[in-house]
Amino acid sequence: MFVVIPDILTREELAKLRAGLGPDDFLDGRLTAAGRARDVKHNLQTDRKSPRMTQAQDLILAALARNSTFQTVAAPKRILPPRFNLYREGMYYGDHVDNAIMGGQDDKIRVDMSFTIFMNDPSEYDGGELVIKTSLGSNSYKLPAGHMIVYPTYYFHEVKPVLRGERLACVTWLQSMIRNEVQREIILELAMISNMIQQTDRRAIVAAQDMLDKVRKNLLRQWIDN
Repeated sequence: MFVVIPDILTREELAKLRAGLGPDDFLDGRLTAAGRARDVKHNLQTDRKSPRMTQAQDLILAALARNSTFQTVAAPKRILPPRFNLYREGMYYGDHVDNAIMGGQDDKIRVDMSFTIFMNDPSEYDGGELVIKTSLGSNSYKLPAGHMIVYPTYYFHEVKPVLRGERLACVTWLQSMIRNEVQREIILELAMISNMIQQTDRRAIVAAQDMLDKVRKNLLRQWIDN
């Protein structure tokens, strides 16, 4: 389940975050890569435990807390402190799958979902698409500044090489209160149905009825034993 959430950050928040990041805040991204990921990771990133990053992390977490769509999609139990990734011209992050367990000695979590918040507009750089790969094919994302993509962590994904300009993004990982992805999707669809049936538009009502039928069938698949 991939969900794009628009305007998770306001323009004012984006400006404040970008103004607060300086060259000295970024380290070699390979410092946190392990195994083969170290060979395909070529970017810069902030230290998520840096005291200088605390205010920026608090702003991101507050934005997530107030966004009802994110709360419904992710049902977050624990969120690791966000970090910022910077890709300059020629930088990339090749195919990889994120670790199942993340965090430091005192804040380890099981990782269920990842998210990327795009911090600058697509016009500011060429390349740099986030590509998430499933058994059905690849999905490419290059979203407007302030938009977010939330997705299950277990998929192969990559950031294509930046060909011009710089790509700035905020990323982190979370443990959901709902461990099972299918169950998370059902909860999201029920929330969408609730919104649809409050509308007077006939097409929205029909769409809600169709989705409700889908949810009913998927719940049966979860619970029926022959």
